[in-house]
Amino acid sequence: MSIELHIERLVIDEAALGGERAAGVRAAIERELAWRLAQPGAVDALRGLGAVATLPPATLPTASHPHERLGVRIATAVQHGLGITPAARVAGKEH
Repeated sequence: MSIELHIERLVIDEAALGGERAAGVRAAIERELAWRLAQPGAVDALRGLGAVATLPPATLPTASHPHERLGVRIATAVQHGLGITPAARVAGKEH
């Protein structure tokens, strides 16, 4: 299965960046979404969804810990918008 995900417009208030660089946020979103879309159940959820032109605006989830990066939180919002159930995370494991 081939997945193409295009984020054509992402508006982030400068205050939400919290000192992060925009390029770093972009890389984190790409890395995090690639990891999330490779998790068990993601492909089945996407098959059930089919082609989608847009997702509704989403509220950024609250950070689960003080140092959680913005890219991870944005990927969580996209994952939720696509209807993909979050995979369990292993504490301390980087992906």
